[in-house]
Amino acid sequence: MKRYIALLRGINISGKNKIPMSELKEVLDNAPTWWGDDNKEIYDNLIFIMSPLSCEDVCDEIRNPKDEYEKVHSYKGAIFWSFVRKDYRKTNWWARTASSGVSERITIRTANTVRKIVDK
Repeated sequence: MKRYIALLRGINISGKNKIPMSELKEVLDNAPTWWGDDNKEIYDNLIFIMSPLSCEDVCDEIRNPKDEYEKVHSYKGAIFWSFVRKDYRKTNWWARTASSGVSERITIRTANTVRKIVDK
């Protein structure tokens, strides 16, 4: 039996933008080695991108990460994003994910949240 997951940005009654559990697991199976470890100084997130937007569209809009504070890696319809907690305001992506033109077509979850969903 196929399982689906809904990552809500509010009330979604249309049933659009579902992510099948198999795809979510494939996103996690393809995570970069630096993402989602036990380092409490780093904050790990997964950005889910809603079609027809692409990872390239998001990266073009938000621009390059500041290497000394954050890392990004895209895979299919998701972007793995990590940053140093104490320096989050210095990152390019922190403010721009909310204020960019793509903000309505993405949703962000922490690594812990995504793992809990996949483990259910």
